[in-house]
Amino acid sequence: MNTYRTHKKLFKNGLLFGALLLGIGLSFKEATPAKAVTANFNGPVYRLYNPNSGEHVYTMELTEKNNLVSLGWGYEGILGTSYYTMNGQSYDKIPVYRLYSKNSGEHLYTINTNEVNQLKNYGWVNEGIVFYDASHYGYPHGEIINRLYNPNSGQHFYTKSIEETAFLTKIGWNDEGVAFCFSSPVPPQSGPLSPA
Repeated sequence: MNTYRTHKKLFKNGLLFGALLLGIGLSFKEATPAKAVTANFNGPVYRLYNPNSGEHVYTMELTEKNNLVSLGWGYEGILGTSYYTMNGQSYDKIPVYRLYSKNSGEHLYTINTNEVNQLKNYGWVNEGIVFYDASHYGYPHGEIINRLYNPNSGQHFYTKSIEETAFLTKIGWNDEGVAFCFSSPVPPQSGPLSPA
């Protein structure tokens, strides 16, 4: 998976912004992920990419992941691992919420309940808790996920890659800082996955 080179090429050529404008009306309605419902919050968080719109979706739901892949979304691997419990112990949990804008087709991920409430006032749909932030576990091998914002398109992007963050800020994206943290990723599985 070399998403950095793929995104660099798309962003550099300006195709992502054009795809976003063209793809909003064409692809979001039929390929919008279903409401996030996760019963087990221990496990991998999958990263998917819509080639028509440039949007990324992050989910723990294998059914949602497979449904989006069948609709033409690209599977980019595992962003990180979410834990609700660790080593059999429960901890104070920081939920990561997913919100959806019916107007733009974008998803936004946040641990900030004030941001959730503010966006709901602007018509965003709160799809609920999709996974948990691992920073409060004191996990020694945690991965920081940065949130970036494109002021031209209104799109958000989440990455653990220093190279992606540096490239996107260089071409005009705003680095909004740490969005949430994960424990170290599990090895990605290849090929289509099916529910257990």
